[in-house]
Amino acid sequence: MQQLLFSSAGSTAYWRGSGPLAGSVVRGLGFSAAAGSAGGNSATQDGATPSSPVEKGQNGDVALWGEANDFPQQVLKSLESNTILPSVLEWKTRAVYGGGVVYGRVTDFDGSGNEIFKRERLPDVEAFFRRSNIPRYAYEGLQNLFTYAQSYPELIQSLNKQKITTLTTQDTAFCRYSVPKANQPVPDYVHISANWPDAKPGDEYTTSVPVLDPYYEPVEALKADTRGFKYIYPLALPSPGKALYQLASWNSIRRSGWLDVAQAIPEFKAAMFKNQLSIKYLIETDERYWKWKYPDWDTKTTEQRRQIIGDELSDFEKTMTGAQGAGKSILSVSVQDPRTGESVSAFKVTAIDDKVKSGLHIEDSQEASSHIYTALSVDPTLVGISPGKGMGAGSGSDKRIAFNNFISTHRFHQDLILEPLYLVRDYNGWPEGLEFRFLNPLAQTADVSKSNTSTATGGQSDNAEPANN
Repeated sequence: MQQLLFSSAGSTAYWRGSGPLAGSVVRGLGFSAAAGSAGGNSATQDGATPSSPVEKGQNGDVALWGEANDFPQQVLKSLESNTILPSVLEWKTRAVYGGGVVYGRVTDFDGSGNEIFKRERLPDVEAFFRRSNIPRYAYEGLQNLFTYAQSYPELIQSLNKQKITTLTTQDTAFCRYSVPKANQPVPDYVHISANWPDAKPGDEYTTSVPVLDPYYEPVEALKADTRGFKYIYPLALPSPGKALYQLASWNSIRRSGWLDVAQAIPEFKAAMFKNQLSIKYLIETDERYWKWKYPDWDTKTTEQRRQIIGDELSDFEKTMTGAQGAGKSILSVSVQDPRTGESVSAFKVTAIDDKVKSGLHIEDSQEASSHIYTALSVDPTLVGISPGKGMGAGSGSDKRIAFNNFISTHRFHQDLILEPLYLVRDYNGWPEGLEFRFLNPLAQTADVSKSNTSTATGGQSDNAEPANN
């Protein structure tokens, strides 16, 4: 009985014999001859597999994500304590999702080289979209990419392994890789649990799912793999220098200190509002006033003097505070010094500066907010006004141009989310020319025809015009 089952390209084989390699997918040199005997063409077969750098130093069952294996959970804490990050990340997800995922064929190109994309309705694809709830898959996948720079789609096969029946996605914060081995293109498993960093592979709350290599013949590898009926097809935005877990570019705001500044300002102001002395006026009186008004002042007891001063202050507050005090006049009393004959003002009233009303730290708040929006790669005009004295949401033209530029620069994110659908297409035997797109509404000026307000983008082509079905 043949022990190696080769892929159609002849460079990947599944070992179905016994021994330590049982159930392994084998890749390497020297397969071309064996594959050639099965009808392969050695001139078109790969002579080697792509290189896969693996970071050494980790051991055990789980590749730690962060020193305490709780990096995603720390990111969530940062999100929950900031007023900008969560809403803008959600806005990015909604904007890039647009009108959702559609499918069809590219029938031609117009004079400018743009695709003419015609949507279709195929019963098998429609059934798969409904069963997999593709809108939810696409939205959650984009959300994972924007938050963590990686997403973990899960493919589920039929019982006879002839079809992929369902495509879903796991929450990135709940996923951890198994420790990769030397020369291994991807780790063997993704461990899924809502209890990190305390979860352990093998416990009743943790599920371990085999991983496919998205870079090299995933369809053939999936056909040859017998580790189960569900597989993780990992997606990631490239992050320089990261061998396993990628790092979202916006995380720089967490390490730069600006997120701490943005958080410290509201905490400081909240403490100021809570603890500030509610004193509006400083009232100073000359001692000679009391002796002038009360000739027996020197013979009065301390308690009597306090009572008299308190009554005077109460009368002053009735005059100066509240709506009843509006428009009232204050009588300023002057007394004559009996020794010098000099006229002395009995009262001196000084208004105390209210630092809260003066907008303390507004400039700092605005600068911190600007750094956050920059880290998120979002023009503030797209999501509302920025905190600060110069509050403004921008003009309609600013928003339109900023939105269209934003959509046009997120094509790769859409392509990543659509990538597993091409695997499903090829595995399930759907039409080879079937393409998948995100339907992106674009902001237009008022004089542009409504028929040109959206484009279907994504997959493996340039911007395309929507078909009129």
